[in-house]
Amino acid sequence: MRRAARDAFNRHSRDKLQDLQNLQGTVAQNITQASRQIKSLMARKPEVEKQELLRLETILGRLGEIKANLGNLADPIQKKIKGGVLFSDKAVAQSNYLFDQHGGMIRSLLDIIRTDNDFLKNYVKGEARNLIQATTDYATEHQDRLIEGLCTPQEAPIFLAILDAMRGVGQIEVEIAKLMVQKP
Repeated sequence: MRRAARDAFNRHSRDKLQDLQNLQGTVAQNITQASRQIKSLMARKPEVEKQELLRLETILGRLGEIKANLGNLADPIQKKIKGGVLFSDKAVAQSNYLFDQHGGMIRSLLDIIRTDNDFLKNYVKGEARNLIQATTDYATEHQDRLIEGLCTPQEAPIFLAILDAMRGVGQIEVEIAKLMVQKP
């Protein structure tokens, strides 16, 4: 989803925007299926073994929230495409930085699930916090560009909506890393 959103954003691609929306449905189905599997396992496990499954179900729910935040990128990207809105070089670079960094964060979360590596857990928490701070810094810098006339009123709400969705993804990444650090 993140890659489709990035490609739609950069290339003004309606096809990639459609891919983003299609992937959102696919991810939702996969999360629902995994949730059913966890619930089925929980029904068969003794109480002492259910804690880890509950933690996994919570993490799965947070992954669903990441899906929703990435899905929230569709509307501002669609407005950008439809209006032929071009961002400044700085706004494009900042957006791509966030897209790329979140891609790495999501891959790291998957690696944590596979390896249970404590160093990686702490790294993800710290880097996700840095990304949240970057979205705040980028919004402040954007205000300055708007005041200076380097940004158009058309661009402003689109860029801010993208930053908001990316901030949401970062907040959820921090929550997931915290959940993974906790031992059942």
